[in-house]
Amino acid sequence: MTKQIATASGKIVKMNTRAGATLPDVDTYRERLWTGAETLIGALDRRAITPDGYIDGVRALHETMDLTAELRPWIDKALAEGEDQVLNQMTTPAKSWTMQLLYLEPGEVHPPHCHHNLISTQVVLHGRIYAREWDRVARLGPDTLLLRTRTDRWFGIGDRFETTEVSRNAHWFCADDKPAVMLNFYILGFQEWTFDPPGGKGRRMLDPTHGAQGDGMIVAREVPLEEGYRRFGDVPIESVPLPRRVVA
Repeated sequence: MTKQIATASGKIVKMNTRAGATLPDVDTYRERLWTGAETLIGALDRRAITPDGYIDGVRALHETMDLTAELRPWIDKALAEGEDQVLNQMTTPAKSWTMQLLYLEPGEVHPPHCHHNLISTQVVLHGRIYAREWDRVARLGPDTLLLRTRTDRWFGIGDRFETTEVSRNAHWFCADDKPAVMLNFYILGFQEWTFDPPGGKGRRMLDPTHGAQGDGMIVAREVPLEEGYRRFGDVPIESVPLPRRVVA
């Protein structure tokens, strides 16, 4: 059962994170979208391609097909059931990968957070998503990061999020007043260099309102999981002003 928490306003929201839990293996979807991704994962694991090369490969794979048409049965199932749909999932002691459809109910917020040793691609398949994305520039202290704003806008069908260890690693997104569905494909543990030392935690909640430098870069504070949901779990993203330094 998905854990729920009360936000600062008193609204009850679901905590839409695996929170380090080991997930069961799933081998349901075996079409080219997955088999092509498997080939790229193998090449990255052998160090035949770099993380950036892997992201380029996933994007190129997606461009060979109509993702909305390819995944239509799963999109419809997500909307009908109001739940995520896991297509493929595997966990080993050191690595894991998941291909799933994320279902976002109207107004659902994924509070601001960053990741450790994750490479991911997310593509909007239904509805609209508002997103803020940041590069991780430097660690300023044990729980403080310097972030550079990359994106602050609405995403429509076909728009994508691409995350590596630094590039757009921190993000905050939500659905509008209608349901949304996103392809969420991520792999964990495949990068040799990591922003933080090996063995660090996975998703880390952030407070991007903590402060800012004169050049517009954001000084964000890492916060406990439940605090992130209490503070930002039902906050309309556009209502929170942030310093902006958008780069191409």
